[in-house]
Amino acid sequence: MNIFIVAYAIFIVTANLIGFLVFKKSRNLYLAALVILISAGVFGAIGVVCAVSVFDVGFAEFFFSNFATYFFYNSFLVLLFALVVSGIKKIKKHW
Repeated sequence: MNIFIVAYAIFIVTANLIGFLVFKKSRNLYLAALVILISAGVFGAIGVVCAVSVFDVGFAEFFFSNFATYFFYNSFLVLLFALVVSGIKKIKKHW
């Protein structure tokens, strides 16, 4: 298995776990989505630095910038989920 794919999985699971812990503590889904969005940039930068320094591959920077894109998609899905949950709560409140 490619080491970059393993790094993808570790970083995405870690970011979602951090977002889940923030949600459990604050009970705010929007804050959890924001934390996952911020971690996209942070973990993307960490991945670029590690890939360039450890693997010494010129294209590693582009690989992990692509990884940050997947993180942004992930945080967008969490934000979309938060919007849907908020909409359902408002609809249930009016009925």
